[in-house]
Amino acid sequence: MKRELDFRASKPFTVGAELEVQLVDRDTFSLSDSSDIIFQNLPAELKGIVQPEVLTSMVEIVTPVCEYPEEAVHYIKKALIGIDRIGEDYGFRVSALGTHTFAKKEQTHITAKERYLRLLQELQILLRQFLIYGLHIHVGFPDKELAVKAYNMVINYLPVFLGISASSPFFYGEFTGLHSYRTKIFEQLPRAGIPEYFDNFSQFEDLYFKLKESGFIESIKDIWWDVRIHPDLGTIELRVCDSNPEIERIEFLITLLQGLSFLSQEEKIPKFYHQILKQNKWNATRYSLSGKLIDRNKITTIKGKTYSIIDYLETKGVFKSLKTDKRMEKLKGILEKKTVSEKMIMVYKKTNDLKVVESMGFIK
Repeated sequence: MKRELDFRASKPFTVGAELEVQLVDRDTFSLSDSSDIIFQNLPAELKGIVQPEVLTSMVEIVTPVCEYPEEAVHYIKKALIGIDRIGEDYGFRVSALGTHTFAKKEQTHITAKERYLRLLQELQILLRQFLIYGLHIHVGFPDKELAVKAYNMVINYLPVFLGISASSPFFYGEFTGLHSYRTKIFEQLPRAGIPEYFDNFSQFEDLYFKLKESGFIESIKDIWWDVRIHPDLGTIELRVCDSNPEIERIEFLITLLQGLSFLSQEEKIPKFYHQILKQNKWNATRYSLSGKLIDRNKITTIKGKTYSIIDYLETKGVFKSLKTDKRMEKLKGILEKKTVSEKMIMVYKKTNDLKVVESMGFIK
């Protein structure tokens, strides 16, 4: 009997986002074990949107399914304001960077949920040093094979999303020399990093069941690829991005992913050698948007590739079809601004003060 995964069809190209954020002391900016306080004081309209995460010093904001990126970031901003209001009374606030700049693993505590304790048993020190925070973006599909096409396309654009979102050049109180050190920490996990292409959904199913029947995973949640197919939700889920404090930058990332997902339905998707994919991702990890990118038979920059795909999506009328063209016209100006990681590095070189650098994660 053939094993099958149930793909729960979604309305085409709907979007959702999950933003992992740090809880930090309002005075020292050290991590604050305040998630329980949040859930004890959370207003009714934010229940289900703010959720616990692996550490007691972090929470995750999970939007409902939205028609437009602008709607998704509205929920994120509303939740961030709500959490900060609670924090005013209890001495903490929210920071949205890919890593905490100076915290150490000895100062953290794992949330006492069965899933996280099981992961701790498997991952040991790797999970204890997981002072990392990401932005995950979902796009909905009505059909599993259409989702596979978008998944394959997004694999080629992982450096673009990472470069735009990079916000983790500091870890354990040190300047790492990278723009996204979160990426390197995450890649230590056994089922993380750049995944492989699939010719069809059956190939994905086969791999999934091999991992599950071998006892290594319990569900799709135990697969942490940079982009994954999420059959339970009827989406593809981009997971490569650092958490980010700039709300417009988050909207830009969601809008771009939605546009690429739309484009994937009518385009032939080139496949690159895995080593090329790794090199391109490394260049984003190391240099953010300034990194070089191997693109078929030429070399460009990650920023240059971002501009070219936006131009192509505009030419094809993709943003117009999705009714995001007016917003994208404004949002693409973000590419002329420095990334969060670039600004963090500049401020550190000027002040040599990690507390000031950590404060750059406060929401804008």
